[in-house]
Formats: sequence, structure tokens, C-alpha cells
Amino acid sequence: MKNLLIYINPSKSFVSPDEGWKGEVDILVKIQIDNSLELGWKREDILVVTNFDYEYNGVKALVVSDDTFCECSPTASKVNVIIELFNKGLIGKDLYWFHDWDAFQLAPITEEEIKLKEGCIGLTGYGITRMRNKDFFRWSTGTIFFKDDTKDLFELLRDVVYKHKANEEVALLALRRTNPAVLPRLQTVDITYNVATRKRDIIATYNAAAQPVRVIHFHPFDKRVIEGEGDNMAVCVRGENSINKVLVNQTILDLFEKYNIL
Repeated sequence: MKNLLIYINPSKSFVSPDEGWKGEVDILVKIQIDNSLELGWKREDILVVTNFDYEYNGVKALVVSDDTFCECSPTASKVNVIIELFNKGLIGKDLYWFHDWDAFQLAPITEEEIKLKEGCIGLTGYGITRMRNKDFFRWSTGTIFFKDDTKDLFELLRDVVYKHKANEEVALLALRRTNPAVLPRLQTVDITYNVATRKRDIIATYNAAAQPVRVIHFHPFDKRVIEGEGDNMAVCVRGENSINKVLVNQTILDLFEKYNIL
């Protein structure tokens, strides 16, 4: 299995003065690489894809073209990059796991447990929300599992992104409405691979996930209140939540301390 992380920016850097991230991704990329190595990933299976040269801890970035940046929705750049990897013959027979920079792996993930069907991409649902107090049907692209038989799906998604000038999650909803033939190829996997925090009932989603939770998705630098009582660090890292439980593991705690974000 391949561990895929993507960052495309016109500034050709993880530190951009023109966006809210500033230097945060430069920290997150190191945390992701260190955490993956701690979890037993081989360096050659950690695929960091950027539009500029980068290397850290023995992992060298794969450089793609600047054209992969999606101006109408920077987060949809991931779709352009994956298509470019297909076009360059760089997607092999492995299972690929794309995930966002702030989606932190907590436990091992095996290809066998995903059980990805032929021709499908695997996505989690959005989780249980406080708005509706239930799991409503919308895919999240914070985690995407895919293999080498899905290039056409990413191309269809790209076309909808540019047609509607929307991000890739909104485009997925539009694709579902306009091309129902793709529905059998959009496979929902357990929320354990993407327990996210924004606009969710975090504890209900956490408890609904297969245990141990494999991936928790929260931005450590986001100071907005979640869970009705604190920010991401309070709820996920300090355990200031309704079950008084720290939601990350010791490795993440140690890495956050290492990079001075505790």
C-alpha cells in the first residue's frame, strides 16, 4: 500500500505568505513523515507529491507540474495531481491511500481490511453532525483509497470541479446527481479512516468508528471552537471533551511536543 500526501502551491513552497496556512504545512509534512515511519511505513511507500523540490528524513518529494494547481478550488488540486500520476504511469498495482495533511494515522491500516472493490474508490462518510444529529450522506475526501482502475473516475470528477468551479466534495455530490452510473463505484468505507472534527459531533463519530480508530482528522492550528467547548487541541489532544479522553496516541503527542505545537 502507498501513503499519498499532496501539496500544490503557486509559491512553490510549504510556506506561503498569501494564504492562511503560512508555515503550518511545513510542520505538518514533517509530522506526517515521522508518524508514518513510526507506524512501520517504508520510505519508498510514503509518496509526498509537490510542485517543488523537497526532502525530509529520507523521503524525497515527487515533483509534478504547476498546472495541477486548481485555482477555482485549491483543495481539488489533489484530483489533478492524481490524474497526472496516472498519465505519467506512476500509479501501480498497489492500493493507494490519499489523506489530508491534518489527517493523522493512529493505528496500522492494511490493504486487506479495506476490501476495495474492483473499479471503485473508497471514501468515508462525513460523520455524525450536530446540525442533523445523524450521519447524513456526503462523502469526505480527507481520505481516498484507490487503485489503478479508477483513472476515469478522477477525470469525471475533475470535469465537474471545473464546470461548477466547486471543490471536489461538492463536485462529488453533483456527479452523483448527474451521472448515477458512477454510484456503484463510490464505495463507502468505515469512518475509522477519517474521524474529522469540523461541524461534527466528534465523540459520537469517534464512538461509531471501528476501534481502534485508524485516522483522526483535525487541524492543530485551527482555533475555532468545536464540540461546543474548545478548539481542536483542547478536544482531541488535551481530552477536554464529554468523555474526558485524549483522542490521539502517544506518538502524535510526542511529535506535537517535538514541533512545539502542544
